[in-house]
Amino acid sequence: TPNVEAKSAVIKLFEEKGLGTGTTNYKLRNCGVSRQRYWGAPIPFVHCDDCGLVPEKVENLPIALPEDVEITGEGNPLEKHPTWKHTTCPKCGKEATRETDTLDTFVQSSWYQFRYATDPKKWNEVGIDKEDVNYWLGVDQYIGGIEHAILHLLYARFFTKMLRDLGFIDALKEPFERLLTQGMVLKDGAKMSKSKGNTVDPDKLIEEYGADTARLFTLFAAPPQKELEWNDSAVEGAFRFLKKLYDRSSKVTQKSLPKIDQGSLSKEEKLARVKVYEALKKSTDVYESTFAYNTLIAACMEALNALDKQSNEQVWAEGMYILLHLLEPITPHICAELSEMLFDSANLKAKIDVLEEVFVQDTLTLAVAVNGKRRAEIEVDAGAAKEDIIAMAKEQVAKWLEDKNVVKEIVVPNKMVNLVVK
Repeated sequence: TPNVEAKSAVIKLFEEKGLGTGTTNYKLRNCGVSRQRYWGAPIPFVHCDDCGLVPEKVENLPIALPEDVEITGEGNPLEKHPTWKHTTCPKCGKEATRETDTLDTFVQSSWYQFRYATDPKKWNEVGIDKEDVNYWLGVDQYIGGIEHAILHLLYARFFTKMLRDLGFIDALKEPFERLLTQGMVLKDGAKMSKSKGNTVDPDKLIEEYGADTARLFTLFAAPPQKELEWNDSAVEGAFRFLKKLYDRSSKVTQKSLPKIDQGSLSKEEKLARVKVYEALKKSTDVYESTFAYNTLIAACMEALNALDKQSNEQVWAEGMYILLHLLEPITPHICAELSEMLFDSANLKAKIDVLEEVFVQDTLTLAVAVNGKRRAEIEVDAGAAKEDIIAMAKEQVAKWLEDKNVVKEIVVPNKMVNLVVK
């Protein structure tokens, strides 16, 4: 671009005339990493009256925090501890005082994924094991609040590149492959906060409705990336759905996934299978990519409603087999119990394939519009000719065609018919 070219030309001119040299300015600032609190890694330095600030000996690391500290909410607990801070100077051996500040927790969380990936059996011999790190990392999915999207991710990238350059890990370019920033939970339009007194006690919710209801509502109310507005009546709705799911277990009379003759089914039975397998199709994208659990839950609710409109025992068995499989990560307790009771948990032990034959339709429902305004619907055979479709459409909207001339007939395959009249 012209401005970039102009900058380069000016720098070149200054360098040629000896007036200056080009440089890169990084907008980074020094960051204080110490905190006056108990929770954090002790900074391994000792204050000695004779030697000054002295690093602790390697063989004395790590410095363990005292377990009998008193947390009063005032001042630094380590500074007030009667004995922990008193030690000897690693250099001269005289009485000295430990540094009582601790490292901010981001210092640990910026590299702890490498420590977690290292086999605990090796922890006393090595801080980070390259072989283990190469097997497990980078992290496939990072999930955190929006406040982490800048600072913690930035620090973690610094630490990853530093550890790589120092030879502790191999050439890992980035610590995290994907990022999902979760939204805030709101109550009456405001962020939930203890200071505002607008929090909801999850223990009370679980006591009244159970953990599955709490999980279902939370995931159904909004996509995880969006803000979630807490709604007590919606919690009741989630509870009713799970109660209905449990009640419908009585419809299941066989313990395996049945093989169903699609051609022998009624319209309602076919529609129920379509809704069940639409949910199954959606689950792959939701669980592996979008995390839009609310859309999957909605699809499962639609499927259960469609199952309710038919009475075929095989369709019920298939539907419950698949729905419990899909909902188990969301509502694990009820799904595990029903799966064991109905199918000996076979539905939770293996992948369930989508049957494309379910989506082959014998008939299609098409909207009929006159001059672009929807007026009716028609049901036609899947292989119906265009002329037959238009004839049925005209018959269905005859009153809107009176004293009019049809000047154009438009058929949008599998969707609608539009009649343009004057």
